[in-house]
Amino acid sequence: MANDSSHIIARPPIVVVLGHVDHGKSTLLDFIRKANTVAREAGGITQHVAAYEAEHEYEGAKRRITFIDTPGHAAFQAIRSRGASVADIAILVVAADDGVKAQTLEAIKSIKDAGIPYVVAINKIDKPNADLSRTQGSLLENEVFLEKLGGDVPWAAISAKTGEGVSSLLDLILIVADFAELKADPALSASGYVIEAHLDHKRGIAATLIIRNGSLESGSAVVAGKALAPVRIMENFAGEALRKAAPSMPVVLVGFDALPEAGSEFVSYKSKKDAELERSKRAEAERARAQQTAAESSEGKFFLPIVIRADALGSMEAIQGEAAKIGDEERGVSIIQWGIGDISENDIKAAIAAGSPTVIGFNVHMDAMADSLARQHGIKFENFSIIYELTKRLEELLKEHGPKRVSEEVVGRAKILKYFSSRKDEHLIGGNVQSGMLKKDQPARLMRRGERIADCEILSMQSARKSVTQVGEGAEFGAHMVCSETPAAGDIIESIERTEF
Repeated sequence: MANDSSHIIARPPIVVVLGHVDHGKSTLLDFIRKANTVAREAGGITQHVAAYEAEHEYEGAKRRITFIDTPGHAAFQAIRSRGASVADIAILVVAADDGVKAQTLEAIKSIKDAGIPYVVAINKIDKPNADLSRTQGSLLENEVFLEKLGGDVPWAAISAKTGEGVSSLLDLILIVADFAELKADPALSASGYVIEAHLDHKRGIAATLIIRNGSLESGSAVVAGKALAPVRIMENFAGEALRKAAPSMPVVLVGFDALPEAGSEFVSYKSKKDAELERSKRAEAERARAQQTAAESSEGKFFLPIVIRADALGSMEAIQGEAAKIGDEERGVSIIQWGIGDISENDIKAAIAAGSPTVIGFNVHMDAMADSLARQHGIKFENFSIIYELTKRLEELLKEHGPKRVSEEVVGRAKILKYFSSRKDEHLIGGNVQSGMLKKDQPARLMRRGERIADCEILSMQSARKSVTQVGEGAEFGAHMVCSETPAAGDIIESIERTEF
């Protein structure tokens, strides 16, 4: 059915804040919304995506802006990319005392890939070592062409700490929003994106949604991927109950029957019955995708089975992304079971069945039944609050429990000068050491015209009519060796040192 254009209104901009770690993204949002979230984050690093609303007076009228706060840590590149795809406008925060860094470049790529306009905030101008010209130059070097400096990217010099320049930055955002002519139809059923999902121990599964179009009302139902929730408990970003949410609003919806995928699109329906019908169609499509993934072969590769639970879906995404990088073409980590919330008895059972030595948590606990079962079967529970500490531990576990590999190094080469006799696979030869050292009882291989023809072992050696355990470069020797092929004059014996790792 075609939209009735009489219902279409201008909607507030949805703004994502991106930039390098510790360049002041969260501090900027703190100043804007007059709240402090940084102190609650492990290690002072934002580790969840959150959304907030703010009001700013522009040309005599108060206007709403929705902000998405995305983590700056390198492990959260996928989350930052997702945030940029959901937003209308981006703020690229660059510290005036630090300039363009690795994650600044990632943020620029995310913005350009999403195809959205952006504003640059050059932050920390209050710092004694701030250098505005140098920072502008580093941006220009990376193809960020600022207004008044030969380009068209709006920018503002700010101090998120003192608030200097922040009002001008918000003015720029609203100017860019007006130019973009953002529209929505509040008469339609709501649609938008899932920003974050987590398990609330008292109320169940909750998700943060950003409404891109339409209105979300009590009594309707939402489908996000395979997850469904009736709209009964709905709150704004401040935790206040809502009965109706308008376009561009971030809302927390409680009561999903499964964890919705962060970054997935949601759609609301008039009734739960309509929503369930749509969900069944989506579930069938998801099963088809899962079968295709399962069909991808990793034959011959060892995977360490691991069970992981995290406090929020965004954290779990980052952990999965980092775990996928661990290992090489022969060894890797396989997350056989994951979820949001505390470690349960089922998680321990999955670890036992898979032969997993450890269950991993990220800001979660283990319930009493799970703890008892884990102790019975000698399964350890390790909990973390920093992503990279967790992934470092996964690397250690893979090294401890994965198959050992052997490296071979040639430590000596000798040329066979004379072949004396043989008895079955035992041979007597005479030779000269060309390089390195030949040792008794050390593995060796017989080489002929550059090709390896047999594995050997030196049982005993003589040099200068004396029994020896090793002979060095330039020395002549006689040797009694075991070899499946008969040596010949001119062949090369390579002495090998093997190391397990």
